[in-house]
Amino acid sequence: MENTIAEKLNFDSELATVALIRDAVDFPITERTVIVNLAQTDAFTGTTQLAPLPPLSSTILVKGVVTGELILAVAAASEDEQERRARAIGWHDFYGEGGPVLLKSPQAVIGTVLIDRRTVLHQPALPSRPERFTVKANLWFSPAGTDCGIHNVHPFIEVHTQISGLGRMQKFDEKTHRSLYEDQMLSPGTTNPIPFCVDVEGTFTYPWHQYRADSDCLWLALEFHAA
Repeated sequence: MENTIAEKLNFDSELATVALIRDAVDFPITERTVIVNLAQTDAFTGTTQLAPLPPLSSTILVKGVVTGELILAVAAASEDEQERRARAIGWHDFYGEGGPVLLKSPQAVIGTVLIDRRTVLHQPALPSRPERFTVKANLWFSPAGTDCGIHNVHPFIEVHTQISGLGRMQKFDEKTHRSLYEDQMLSPGTTNPIPFCVDVEGTFTYPWHQYRADSDCLWLALEFHAA
């Protein structure tokens, strides 16, 4: 533990403290914190009895320790006036005037991890071949009732972790709300369980999908780009 350093990321702010912990061994957590395992090996959290935290998954640790290769720790501050505070510190207004309120923090480049597409995307027909991926992360905010925009193009593997509020990831057959076919509910500390994309001849192919904020929401976007 003595040699483990928590590195503040560029979107650490008054809305949420954000720290990256590399090669953590019994790193102490002393306040309510969302712990995200960015590595492809199990992390471990707890107190007297440690529990595994699988790759690309998350939990809320109130107190205890965390051990893992690459851990992102996010502790939300007060949920009061999140939109005003996000605008005050310069978060990017993704749609601008007239569009849905979707505010984006600066994005951090975290580093590289080894990912086997066959395992992460649950596609047994793919060859098993670990590849280097660059990890990027940022926070988003939207107020209650916001549909953040149906889309289906990302040149990377993406997952989302809920930090505060209640939201959902939704899948659609078409670029219409009436074609909704799946709701994945996200409460604080939850990451959508499997990336939405599949590998089609080396290209990440997504269904139509969007994030929806049921309440005022702060969530983490994690992007894994083939290096």
